[in-house]
Amino acid sequence: MNLEKTWVGTVLVYLILIAWSFFTLFPLYFSIIISFQTTLDVYSVTPKFLPFIDFTPTLASWTGISTAAGGRILKFGRNSLVTALGGATGATLLGAMAAYGLARFRFRRWKNEDIGFFFISQRMFPPIAVAVPYFILFNSLGMLDKLSTMILIYMAMNIPLVVWLLWDFFKELPIEVEEAALVDGCSRLGSFFRVTLPLAVPGLVVAFLFAFVFSWNEFLFALTLTFEDAKTLPFQIAGNVTNTGPRYNDLAAQSIFVLLPPMIIAMFAGKYIVRGLTLGAVK
Repeated sequence: MNLEKTWVGTVLVYLILIAWSFFTLFPLYFSIIISFQTTLDVYSVTPKFLPFIDFTPTLASWTGISTAAGGRILKFGRNSLVTALGGATGATLLGAMAAYGLARFRFRRWKNEDIGFFFISQRMFPPIAVAVPYFILFNSLGMLDKLSTMILIYMAMNIPLVVWLLWDFFKELPIEVEEAALVDGCSRLGSFFRVTLPLAVPGLVVAFLFAFVFSWNEFLFALTLTFEDAKTLPFQIAGNVTNTGPRYNDLAAQSIFVLLPPMIIAMFAGKYIVRGLTLGAVK
């Protein structure tokens, strides 16, 4: 009887997982299928799901990404990559230093917990609340539509998240290793860069990946602070609407194109992500 209950429970779990996987992956599959369809196929009355059976695949939407007319997409992809990498790298470095300070020192006026909550509270208010002040500020400085501006914005946007992620991680690291480095003549800053950061690589990778994905997908500030030179891919994709309606096949191809960098980074950093999540980087 117990064996039968175990078998039924296992089958039920697998059925639920299969149903959930289908529910999760089907939108991605449908986007890939649409990217290989013509406009006539997309707007047909009956949706088409099976290539070579329901429709004849075409590479028109994909070749449009690299042609002269669609070459701007590659430029905007470069802008997205530069701003996301720059913002994530700066946020990870500065956030790691702030998180280390919270983990290793006690402050008198404010408790460390209050400072940590202040950091994470910066992620709680809606970004639209600071969009207009940012626009006025960078307009007065003559820094609108510049990659450096977007890097600064993404750094400010992700530092609170990085601090919150790495604070617990640094508290998990043994302080004795740093004390040994200090006894050997290393400065506090030197022990941080030479000893603590190498030990915290899994947590740093997790924090960097989160910051990169949030920066890569960001739309509001790109819409508000850029026009053409610093335009990013999410902003470009949102503009794929013509007088005859949205170009869904082009939208699908460009959306898959946007998905590739985070997926590649996640694949190569997979082992660090697992270690970082299990060692206390995220609780």
